[in-house]
Amino acid sequence: MKQYECLVPGCAWHTQAEDSAEIVRRAADHLRSVHSESVVRPEMIDRIKQRIHEPAAAQ
Repeated sequence: MKQYECLVPGCAWHTQAEDSAEIVRRAADHLRSVHSESVVRPEMIDRIKQRIHEPAAAQ
């Protein structure tokens, strides 16, 4: 399982999925619908990919 938190400061949106491609798709949809990004540029996709991580283990 992989996890991602929105890259827009102050936005608490997050998602989890088994593969990175699904997280990128969800994050791009989120940027378009919530943050009014009409075009998700390649640099934004790169930033999304950089922020995908494994969730921290619960203690």
